[in-house]
Amino acid sequence: MAENSKTTTSGINVLILIIKNWKLLLSVALLSAVVAFFFSTPIFIKPKYKSSVVMFSTSSNAVSQLILAEGNYNEFLDITQFGTDAHIEQMIQVLNSRDIKDHIIEKFNLTSHYGIDTNKKHWKSKLYKYVKNNIQFKRTDNLAVEIVVEDTDPKLAAEIANEIADYYDMLKRQIVQQRSIEAFHILQEEMKLTDQLVMSLTDSLSRVMSYGVYDYESQSERLMQQYAIELVKGNTAGVNRIKEELMILEKYGPIYVSVRDRLFYLKEAQKLYQEKYQNARVDASYTLPQKFVVEKAVPSDKKSYPKKLLIAIVTSICVSLFTFFLLIFKENINQYFTEINHQLRKKE
Repeated sequence: MAENSKTTTSGINVLILIIKNWKLLLSVALLSAVVAFFFSTPIFIKPKYKSSVVMFSTSSNAVSQLILAEGNYNEFLDITQFGTDAHIEQMIQVLNSRDIKDHIIEKFNLTSHYGIDTNKKHWKSKLYKYVKNNIQFKRTDNLAVEIVVEDTDPKLAAEIANEIADYYDMLKRQIVQQRSIEAFHILQEEMKLTDQLVMSLTDSLSRVMSYGVYDYESQSERLMQQYAIELVKGNTAGVNRIKEELMILEKYGPIYVSVRDRLFYLKEAQKLYQEKYQNARVDASYTLPQKFVVEKAVPSDKKSYPKKLLIAIVTSICVSLFTFFLLIFKENINQYFTEINHQLRKKE
């Protein structure tokens, strides 16, 4: 009960203090709002303008997958399909790369634009901090990526946003094509090696066949049948002739089988390499757009920073609260000294 009574008394005292000083609090609030509004004007703070590009990632990077793919329709290989979550994450990762930042800094001379003194220590860190604060990449709810650029020059903000989108496309194409070119060269070497092996084994097979070994399995079966027949007939000359043929078959047959089987697998590999070679050649020669731009950046005619009204309201509230706490502090001090004086008088 005592605590509730004390809380109620404190609340009443606060209310009385507000009523007693409402003119002062209102004056402070209005004055601070006016001052904050004034100091947030272009005279003191340069306004910034925001421009943005909205684009989607593609679902496939390889041209060969789109124009040479066989079989039923696959939406993941469709050139008109947008990218998935993984493609969006890859896009944001590339957009945040140092290559894009350096390109934008150089193309638009942002070092001079941001007033960075290159003679000072850590000027590069300061420059990249400016770039990071003024250029943002956001993922939207619709699996798109928004490039947001803020700058004191609305035209420059739009140009930077559009340039980032275009340079991303060029950079991603270079990455994809470089990998395709490397794969193409590897396949070329593998095909040359396979062709050489096929030629070598073909020559070896021809030499083996020159000894009369054409089909080891069927020849063995046929000769064994003939051997049995001649043996039953008692044809010694025929038996000896077949024995000689069987000895040749026994000597060169395993070599024939080994070379033939290896040659078969190499020819199958040749077919596979030929298919892959065609795909790699197409991917190394051509590239597709790596983005779908649905909204290009245009110069904004509305300031995005500073938000003068918000600054004025927040400043007004903060200053009013600070003033109110000062009044409470003053009231407590006065009450403290009043109680001390009252106690001193009692002692007298």
